[in-house]
Amino acid sequence: MEQKKLLMVAGPVEIEQEILDIGSAPQEYMRTEEYSKKWARIFENLKYIFQTKYPVVCYASSGTGAMEAAVTNFLSVKDKIIYINSGSFGKRWGDICKKHNLETIEILVNFGESVNILDVEKVLENTPDTKAVFATLNETSCGSLHDIAGFGNILKKYPNILFIVDCISGLCSDEFLMDEWGVDIAVSASQKALALPPGLSFMAINNKALKFAEKSNLRNFYFDIYEYIENQKRNQTPFTPATGIVNQLDYRLQKIKDEGLENFQARYGNNTKYLRHQLSKLGFNTFAKNPANCVTGIWTDTYNADEIVKIMRSKYNIELAPSGGMLKEKLFRIGNYGNINQLEIDEFLNSLKLTIKEINNNGNKN
Repeated sequence: MEQKKLLMVAGPVEIEQEILDIGSAPQEYMRTEEYSKKWARIFENLKYIFQTKYPVVCYASSGTGAMEAAVTNFLSVKDKIIYINSGSFGKRWGDICKKHNLETIEILVNFGESVNILDVEKVLENTPDTKAVFATLNETSCGSLHDIAGFGNILKKYPNILFIVDCISGLCSDEFLMDEWGVDIAVSASQKALALPPGLSFMAINNKALKFAEKSNLRNFYFDIYEYIENQKRNQTPFTPATGIVNQLDYRLQKIKDEGLENFQARYGNNTKYLRHQLSKLGFNTFAKNPANCVTGIWTDTYNADEIVKIMRSKYNIELAPSGGMLKEKLFRIGNYGNINQLEIDEFLNSLKLTIKEINNNGNKN
């Protein structure tokens, strides 16, 4: 069997043994009173992590499934939308919208930077018939954090525009206050800061968004929000859930609530600060100008980023997140989601030092 690798990526992530054990428990039948009680607890605790009083539905899909549901449930063909593209996942909003024949307006942000709120305001002033604005809390491809609260303040002037946010890699690691910030729809997934296996996605929706859903002509069968809202009334899902992960989710959410969301985020923040401080001692500085928690992009003109990733994987059994295309040799990303603490961070740092020493000895610097 292949030796276990330490996952220092942005998902899947390291998971505590106690939660892994829950996932391997015998399967349950989900249409029982006992299982409905579990869902009731989960639905309430999901509201807590999104910081909302509104429903949060759960799909058996990756985060991209929830992103598509955030498009198809609330909009119609030829609707005009604005999306913020600061990397691969901001671009994904545009790709999904184009696939469904929406009229898209892109706000392109320099890679590694956060969008200027004034740029968003200017586009809104020029396109008052916009139906939705799509943003990303944490652009995972570079690690940049966006001012969602600031966007929400601007959009208060436009009550007929939906504000839709991807917080897939930011939820629970960075602050996210859905109701306070005026977010109408937010999506996330299980395999990031929640530190669960991939396979569950979540969508929080307020009453304003549900009014839009009444008029949407893109609603499909599996992701239809009204099916999930209706079944939530009986504390169930309309279709078969990913039962093993649901049990892990129940346990994780309760642990977060018991610890307190702010304390949970602070632990992530302290680990990230330690990691970045130690990296700076090695000459590696965080790429994003306004970096998010838990994803640290490293731009290097000195070393081949792709070689660093390959040596760390093959010799030290540590997985880092590579970049593709023109960025392949320049940018790698480090994730400290999940069951990553100072011990694992030190293991990574020591291995990185050995990797750099090897590259220097081989004369393979850029």
